[in-house]
Amino acid sequence: MSTFQTGTPCMQKLDPQKRVNYTFGMVLGVDEFKQEQIYLMAKDHSQYRLAHGYGTVCGLQLQISTAPDLEVQVSKGVAIDPRGQEIHVQQLMCARLNDWLITNQTTLEGIFGNAPLSLSLCVVLCYRECPTDTVPVPGEPCRTQQDAMAASNIADSFQLKLCLNEDQMTSSPTLSPPVDAAVLNGLCFRPSQIEEDAIRRFGRLLHRIRIGDSPSSVTETQLEDLVRQLDTDSGTITSPITSPITSPSFDDSLIYLSTQDAPGFLRAAFLVWVTEVRPKLTAQSGNCGCGCPDEKCVLLAELTFQVSKVWQVVGTVSVDESRRPYLLETRLLQEWLLNQVGGGGGGGAVASSNVVAAGVFNLPSTTIAVAMGPTLNGLTATPGTSPLQFYLDWSGPSAYVDPQSSSPSTFTYVVKGMVMGKDPASMQVVGFFPSGILVSLAGNPNGFMVEISEITGG
Repeated sequence: MSTFQTGTPCMQKLDPQKRVNYTFGMVLGVDEFKQEQIYLMAKDHSQYRLAHGYGTVCGLQLQISTAPDLEVQVSKGVAIDPRGQEIHVQQLMCARLNDWLITNQTTLEGIFGNAPLSLSLCVVLCYRECPTDTVPVPGEPCRTQQDAMAASNIADSFQLKLCLNEDQMTSSPTLSPPVDAAVLNGLCFRPSQIEEDAIRRFGRLLHRIRIGDSPSSVTETQLEDLVRQLDTDSGTITSPITSPITSPSFDDSLIYLSTQDAPGFLRAAFLVWVTEVRPKLTAQSGNCGCGCPDEKCVLLAELTFQVSKVWQVVGTVSVDESRRPYLLETRLLQEWLLNQVGGGGGGGAVASSNVVAAGVFNLPSTTIAVAMGPTLNGLTATPGTSPLQFYLDWSGPSAYVDPQSSSPSTFTYVVKGMVMGKDPASMQVVGFFPSGILVSLAGNPNGFMVEISEITGG
């Protein structure tokens, strides 16, 4: 007995760095047309990814709807994935959390054990291609009817997924049963965001820099070394051994650059980022050099909620979008830059103010504050030294830095707050500390809302 197989033409390996050299008399086939496509698509992808980054570009707002069913809703919008591919969501998308829990109950029990328990998921958006518009194609004899049909087009599409808000699991979570590798089949995990996290650490480092008439507090080499530390996963940037800065917490201390040194120092720091740090980051997230990571999906939000014994959501769903990457269009950045330009009489600097953090918090107890929905720049309220006292801290490009860590201080914060509840209550600012801005509540509050502005210059 013989086994027959359909003959297929040999395909050359596609190379995104090659384009077809059209010559009169050349015979063009499938290889040439696919090579032309891959070359042009790779140029678009590398322009997005290498020159601009990745993340949400427009829309894709996430909300929790409770009627008629508890579901996660994502509005239509556009994103760029870590490989530089455009993802277009053209209609409102919904995912019912209780249905997802029931469908994955057996798998989740194999990982976390029996409910009730607290579960954290993340919503991710991924690019995918869908062959479409099937048509008959001529070919070799002895082919089946299925082999004689082929998709005439490939449509850009997407996939929205609920994933475990965990790193790729190789062992069981604390106090959970052992994880069988087979149990994990079909589950996805949160994107690693290696480069995104490093960019945020770089932003925090840049926020600590103050340019003025005072002598530079670091050398050019020391600033370069601080940038080299950004490719670590710890998020902690330590002081160089020879640094003249003696603050106990160098991670939050200010870095002074003289107006004469600043241009050269910053150029050197950015050069280290481009030539040394960024290639290392892409090597950690992929295996084919700059702009080609293994990571494919974009994080939209992290969800946390309680699960009952019957694997249904109990209470409210907490939504955290502080780790969502996003891209601002160049026109907006241009307008922001132009609005930073200003001057004052007598050669003095003009003070400026902008909102750097905001949020609304519930108070389940006198020592716990839980964010109600998203917060600006990931504002958190952690317990202070006494009941109804909380440290306000935030991340983002204008992360909190203790204004008392330098003298004289070139910036400070203004806190605007309002206490929620039926009974009379009040809020006051206790002071600035390395852990954050300490606020104290009085009375019997149910929660509070706060907006923090940073004042610089002057």
